[in-house]
Amino acid sequence: MTVNPQFYQKLPMIKVDHSRIAKEIGLKDGAKYATFNDFFTKDGQYKLAKQISKSVRKKPLDKNLYDKELVKVDERLNISYMVYTGSLLNIYPIPHDVNNKWVNPQEAISKFPKEISAMIRMMTLYLFDGATQIQKDGNSTQFNQAINLISLYQKKFGSKVLPSKTETKIEIEYNKLGLLSKLVPLYILIGLVLLIASFVNVVKPISSLKWIVKISWILLIAGFAVHLVGMGMRWYIGGHAPWSNAYESIVFIAASTVVAGLVLAKKSPFTLGATALLAGITMAVAHMNFVNPEITNLVPVLKSYWLMIHVATIISGDGFLGLGSILSLLVLILFIMRKDGDKNIDRAIKELTNIAEMSLIVGLFLMTIGNFLGGVWANESWGRYWGWDAKETWAGVTILIYASVLHLRFIPKLNNPFIFNMASLWAYSSVLMTYFGVNYYLSGLHSYAAGSPVPIPTWVPYSILSLMILTLLAYRNRKMK
Repeated sequence: MTVNPQFYQKLPMIKVDHSRIAKEIGLKDGAKYATFNDFFTKDGQYKLAKQISKSVRKKPLDKNLYDKELVKVDERLNISYMVYTGSLLNIYPIPHDVNNKWVNPQEAISKFPKEISAMIRMMTLYLFDGATQIQKDGNSTQFNQAINLISLYQKKFGSKVLPSKTETKIEIEYNKLGLLSKLVPLYILIGLVLLIASFVNVVKPISSLKWIVKISWILLIAGFAVHLVGMGMRWYIGGHAPWSNAYESIVFIAASTVVAGLVLAKKSPFTLGATALLAGITMAVAHMNFVNPEITNLVPVLKSYWLMIHVATIISGDGFLGLGSILSLLVLILFIMRKDGDKNIDRAIKELTNIAEMSLIVGLFLMTIGNFLGGVWANESWGRYWGWDAKETWAGVTILIYASVLHLRFIPKLNNPFIFNMASLWAYSSVLMTYFGVNYYLSGLHSYAAGSPVPIPTWVPYSILSLMILTLLAYRNRKMK
């Protein structure tokens, strides 16, 4: 695209989802892709200049669907332009630069000393000629030679920021193996098998449950080891703790959930199954298309050990709170199944309620400590401990909600398993709001907070309705002796 931009500028490759935008640039009805040239008049004027100027000035919450799509299309167009002009091709380090900055060929040729500028011009032309040669007859000899020359230049002037051979090799292997994505089916399979076996065992004890639990323990520990290896590889490749963006933090929540389960499960197949299932679902969310798994550099404000400790503590708390929530969900299902005098189900309800309560206590402790540590980081970064930022506010709300849930047992009329588990289940919505709601629907100061909300998945309202129905069904059998 950089070597032969005129050819690619005529290809319909820029996606346009909104019909109004398509009409404004002159596309035919139903067309979903536009060429680069479609966005400009014959005299070179940008057709969407006035519209995009209005849209970018709006606050994130004031933008309608048209504004959001317009910003996306404009971004795609700008990226295309930068590719065509070669401005994204930052392959030449500035000689002896204190900040180790790399620039594109045009900037290097115009600003570098004459001797180096002439050398860069030669290497760039040689590279582009080699690319053209590949298109003509498939011969890559000249192109490879140009790559080697540029590589030597990079090593001479940019060695301080170049990844080592080991780092490069590990990153390639990480991308090839895809370890973290492969954990999704493993965790979910372990969880489903254990939960099905556990429910069957409550109704009618089965002798094979012990073997199922043992095999599940082995597989879960093996999966967790792979989980840690994947996170460790990201840590080594990125050079910072692997919980700095949305993808990494969700992956870390899944890991902390597994830790919570391994600590609290003991001989409870229900707890172990819930752990594996929740970890699998969390990992599945991490690999949805709206979450970017890219390993990126940190901005200076995020390069703080206080931030690393703060995020690790808070996310670990999320794992324990999540486990408590999923255990409470299982308890409500058991309430639906129970009949008066069914000692097996009553015993399972009491056992899971106790484990859920322990999980919430640990989670609340970690969440509270993490919030205070976040205040220390905020003071170090912005000179204040608390600023009513959306994330801070909702973290505080979450702490208050879970503190209330754990203190229900001190109120005589509310001290029963049904009330506790119902509250525990729905309390997790505050965690989801603190994480997904703030990160993707509200604006804030945090690293992966998105200014423009993403569409609410269609399964969300159905899930809420299902949980409401489940709660109402469990309410009928709420009384226990």
